[in-house]
Amino acid sequence: MKVLELKSISKKEDGIYYLQRYKATAVLEMPHNTLEFPFSFSIETGPLGNKTIELDELPNDFNYPVFPIIKSLKEFIIDLIKKGKLS
Repeated sequence: MKVLELKSISKKEDGIYYLQRYKATAVLEMPHNTLEFPFSFSIETGPLGNKTIELDELPNDFNYPVFPIIKSLKEFIIDLIKKGKLS
Protein backbone atom coordinates (compact mmCIF):
# COMPACT_ATOMS: atom_id res chain seq x y z
CA MET A 1 0.00 0.00 0.00
CA LYS A 2 1.38 3.38 -1.02
CA VAL A 3 0.04 6.95 -1.05
CA LEU A 4 0.32 8.22 -4.61
CA GLU A 5 -0.90 11.78 -4.02
CA LEU A 6 -3.19 14.12 -2.15
CA LYS A 7 -5.45 15.98 -4.57
CA SER A 8 -7.60 19.06 -4.08
CA ILE A 9 -5.94 20.14 -0.84
CA SER A 10 -7.83 23.06 0.65
CA LYS A 11 -7.12 24.86 3.91
CA LYS A 12 -9.97 25.72 6.24
CA GLU A 13 -9.51 29.17 7.73
CA ASP A 14 -9.52 29.09 11.50
CA GLY A 15 -8.81 31.69 14.15
CA ILE A 16 -6.25 29.49 15.90
CA TYR A 17 -2.78 30.27 14.51
CA TYR A 18 -1.08 27.05 15.72
CA LEU A 19 -3.77 24.72 14.33
CA GLN A 20 -4.28 24.30 10.59
CA ARG A 21 -7.15 22.23 9.18
CA TYR A 22 -7.23 20.80 5.67
CA LYS A 23 -9.49 18.79 3.37
CA ALA A 24 -8.05 16.62 0.61
CA THR A 25 -8.63 13.60 -1.58
CA ALA A 26 -6.20 10.74 -1.04
CA VAL A 27 -5.14 8.46 -3.88
CA LEU A 28 -3.69 5.17 -2.63
CA GLU A 29 -2.20 2.30 -4.55
CA MET A 30 -3.51 -0.93 -3.05
CA PRO A 31 -2.31 -4.46 -3.90
CA HIS A 32 -5.07 -5.05 -6.48
CA ASN A 33 -6.50 -1.60 -7.25
CA THR A 34 -6.30 2.15 -6.69
CA LEU A 35 -8.39 3.69 -3.92
CA GLU A 36 -9.53 7.33 -3.83
CA PHE A 37 -11.42 8.94 -0.95
CA PRO A 38 -11.92 12.36 0.70
CA PHE A 39 -10.66 13.01 4.21
CA SER A 40 -9.80 15.84 6.62
CA PHE A 41 -6.70 16.34 8.71
CA SER A 42 -5.15 18.89 11.03
CA ILE A 43 -1.59 19.97 11.76
CA GLU A 44 -0.93 21.37 15.21
CA THR A 45 2.33 23.15 15.92
CA GLY A 46 3.54 22.79 19.50
CA PRO A 47 5.36 25.49 21.51
CA LEU A 48 8.74 24.02 20.53
CA GLY A 49 7.89 23.80 16.83
CA ASN A 50 7.00 20.11 16.78
CA LYS A 51 4.12 19.15 14.47
CA THR A 52 1.30 16.78 15.41
CA ILE A 53 -0.88 15.40 12.62
CA GLU A 54 -4.39 14.17 13.33
CA LEU A 55 -6.67 12.55 10.76
CA ASP A 56 -10.42 12.81 11.06
CA GLU A 57 -12.39 9.61 10.80
CA LEU A 58 -11.73 7.77 7.54
CA PRO A 59 -14.42 5.94 5.56
CA ASN A 60 -14.96 2.47 7.02
CA ASP A 61 -15.67 0.63 3.78
CA PHE A 62 -12.02 -0.27 3.11
CA ASN A 63 -11.18 -3.86 2.37
CA TYR A 64 -7.80 -3.24 3.95
CA PRO A 65 -6.57 -2.59 7.52
CA VAL A 66 -6.96 1.08 8.46
CA PHE A 67 -3.81 1.44 10.62
CA PRO A 68 -1.33 1.14 7.68
CA ILE A 69 -3.43 3.65 5.71
CA ILE A 70 -3.32 6.15 8.59
CA LYS A 71 0.43 5.65 9.05
CA SER A 72 1.14 6.12 5.33
CA LEU A 73 -1.05 9.23 5.10
CA LYS A 74 0.69 10.83 8.10
CA GLU A 75 4.12 10.07 6.62
CA PHE A 76 3.04 11.57 3.28
CA ILE A 77 1.73 14.71 5.01
CA ILE A 78 4.99 15.06 6.98
CA ASP A 79 6.88 14.84 3.68
CA LEU A 80 4.68 17.58 2.19
CA ILE A 81 5.42 19.78 5.22
CA LYS A 82 9.18 19.21 4.86
CA LYS A 83 9.00 20.14 1.16
CA GLY A 84 7.11 23.34 2.05
CA LYS A 85 3.94 22.39 0.18
CA LEU A 86 1.73 22.80 3.27
CA SER A 87 2.00 25.97 5.31
